[in-house]
Formats: sequence, structure tokens, C-alpha cells
Amino acid sequence: MLERLWARLTGSVLFWDLWLTLFALWFSSSVRLWVDLGYDLTAEHVHVPWPLYPAVALIWGTIFLILRPQRALFTSGMVEALGRLVGAVVLSSASFAGLLYLSFRDISRLQFIYFVLLNLALLLLFHLVVRVVVRMRRQGSEQHRVLVVGDALAGQQLATEFERRAWAGLKVVGYVSDQPHVYSCLPHLGLVDDLPQIVAEQQIHEAIFALPPQQHERVARLSLELLKQPVMLHMLPSVLDLTFARTPVTMIGGIPLISLRESPFTPAQRVLKRMVDLVASGLLLVLLAPLFVVLALLIKLESPGPIFFWQERIGEYGRRFRMIKFRSMYVDAEDRWHEVAHRDEHGRLIHKVSDDPRVTQIGRKLRRTSLDELPQLLNVLRGEMSLVGPRPEVPYIAAEYEPWQWQRFQVPPGITGWWQVNGRSDRTMHLHTKDDLYYIQNYSFWLDLRILLKTLRVVLRGQGAY
Repeated sequence: MLERLWARLTGSVLFWDLWLTLFALWFSSSVRLWVDLGYDLTAEHVHVPWPLYPAVALIWGTIFLILRPQRALFTSGMVEALGRLVGAVVLSSASFAGLLYLSFRDISRLQFIYFVLLNLALLLLFHLVVRVVVRMRRQGSEQHRVLVVGDALAGQQLATEFERRAWAGLKVVGYVSDQPHVYSCLPHLGLVDDLPQIVAEQQIHEAIFALPPQQHERVARLSLELLKQPVMLHMLPSVLDLTFARTPVTMIGGIPLISLRESPFTPAQRVLKRMVDLVASGLLLVLLAPLFVVLALLIKLESPGPIFFWQERIGEYGRRFRMIKFRSMYVDAEDRWHEVAHRDEHGRLIHKVSDDPRVTQIGRKLRRTSLDELPQLLNVLRGEMSLVGPRPEVPYIAAEYEPWQWQRFQVPPGITGWWQVNGRSDRTMHLHTKDDLYYIQNYSFWLDLRILLKTLRVVLRGQGAY
């Protein structure tokens, strides 16, 4: 639970730390010209060679991941957190100085000092602002609502521990139990079997099972019923559970917690994946801007209606978001869905056909080349999607999922994925769930890279898309 929150917060802070560091490196050239100290230099002499930018990002990123000043920002006192940040900047700067000595020795020493001082000032200010903002927001309306299932006394103890960790923004709002505890300070919200309904009504983010070992089958049944809701599940384990647990055990104030539905990504994998998504989507949006303009004109000239098509999809943990694509159908396509939707011999809904009459001529070309998917880079930039992952599903199809199929929503959906490079639309939605689960269970950075390379080959062939 806390590891996931740490990863999300520290990953975002690390990303902006690196951008501020690169800005300081770039801006140090102007500072060297403006501050009238040392020898008179021209703009050519203070120009920073481009190889230094990725080198600085690598040095600062590596040392910051080792010393973890971003984590200390949320878990340690002010002095320790800022002290660790200063130490990380000093060690990174020393490593960078060694690199300059071995490579670009013409860089002005004053310019290097200005870069280090500017970098330290920007990061200290940024960390102070983040620390204040996070504490203010976590104590306000953006708290994660926690529900305890079972033992009210365990709920009270957890509530006390969460109050001591205000940065996490976790608040126990009550408990559900078949036998309410008369001395509990927490509100009793209902019976255990009513858990799915209570989670939806109370907008619960985290549910913690505190039931005895003999009710594990009940926990399993309720966990399956909750797969359709964006709620994280945890359990207070017994001694036997701790012995055979295959998932990480989090200790909160001496209370062990096993997560039943945490992301399959490790914190480091999630940070790396998000950084790649941010950098790649940002660069592609800039580079492909002229192509966006051309495609927008072609869509507008062929048929009346908007350039973009927005559709509600289901993303990570069942959260809904609006996915954007170039419009490839006529504007009344949503009202004509019954013209193509049909059921196979097993009664399963099929909503895609190769000769869909609702698709425009330019739309067919966009789909064949997957150019209609390019605006989803905006969804990636906003954190709703990833470059690689399971396809974001439409709600009316997800409504017919069997419980096991909802496991595909454990990770962010992607523009491309294992299913898309192994058949695309030639394979039905009911078969690609197994491909999505394969991706989740075998995730690695290299698998993502392999899928991206295979995507280029599949798109160039126009294989299986309609």
C-alpha cells in the first residue's frame, strides 16, 4: 500500500528533478555571460555540447535513485530530507566534474559552479514546495478512503498509524462487520456481504480484510466481486499466511499487511516506465505535429463532424477515462452500433468487423496504418495510458467479462501491446485477454521494447487492422 504511494510520488518528483537539472545546465550558459566575473567569453565559448545533457540526466538519475532524496521528502523530517537532497546534488556534481575533466575540459569552471548552484537552488525550492503542497492536499479532499472489513479494533489501530503518516493521505472511514464492536470509535457501515455495494457508495480506495483464517474463502469470493471496482485490496495475514506469502508484506506500526491486488510492477519498473512514457510521448507529439495538421484537414474535408473522437474506456484498476483518437467513422456511428455488433456461437459479443459500413474512406486508411491511434499520446502524457499495455476496454464489453478477465486492468492500458502485435483485430476480444495477462505476468522493460519494435513491423504491413 505505502510502497505504491511512495512510487507514485517519488517517481513524479524524480522526473521533474531531472528536468530542472537539465534546465539549470542550459541556463548556466546565459548566467555565465550575464555575470561579469572572470574572462570575457562569447556565446560560442559557453555553449553546452549536446552529449552532456543525456550524461547529466544519467548521472543525476542514477545517484538520485541510489540516495532516494525524493522518498526522504515524504518520510523524513525537513532537515534530513533537504540534507539528503544536498548530498545527492554534491555527489552528482562531483561525478559530473570528473566527466568534464576526462572529456569536455573547455567548459568554463565558473559556468560549472553556476550550474551547480542554480541546480541546488531550484531543487531545494521545488522540494520545499512539493512537501508543503502534498501535505496540504493529503489533509484535504484528496485523501484515500480506507475501509476495514472485519475487526474494528484493527481498524482503529490502522487509523492511528495513518494519522502519523499524513503524507500518505490515508484515512479509515469506517468498518464493515457482521458483529459490530460496541466500543469502536469508527462508524459501522454495514455487513461483510454488502461490501461491494458499500465500496461503491462510500467511494472507497483501499479495503483491508481483517477476517479470521477460517473465512479465507469468503475473502476470495469478495475479492473477485470487487474486481470490477477501482479499489485496492489488502489483508491482515495469519502466521501461516506470512510463512507462505508470495507478495511483499508491508509493516504499518507493527501491523503486517499483504496486498491482494497491487500492481505487478515494482516501484523501480513503474518509475522507469512512466519516465519513458513522458519523454517519448512528449517528443512524438512535437515531431508529429505537422502530420496531425494534415490528417485533421483530410478528415474534415471528407465528412462533416469533429476531427477527434472521444470515447469512455476502462483503465488501470477499473478507473474510467476518455480516450482520444482521430475520427475514422461517420458522426452517427455510435447510434448504428447494432449494424455490426453480433454474438458468436458461444453467445459472446463481437463488435468489430472488417467491412464496417460506418467507417469513412480516410478512416479505413487511418485504421490500416494505425494513424488514428496517434492522439492517444495525449492520454499517455496525462498518465491515463502507457505506450505499451493491454488495450483500454469499452465499458459495455467489460460488463460481460468473467471475473478472471478483470485482472487485465492491473496495469495502465497501452496504445500498443502483446495482443496488437500478435493478430490485432483478427483476434477476438475474448482471446486477447490471455495475451494481456501474459504481458502482465512477464513484464519487463525489454518486453516493452520488443513490443514497440514489433508494432512498427505490424503497422507497416497493415496486418490485422480494420
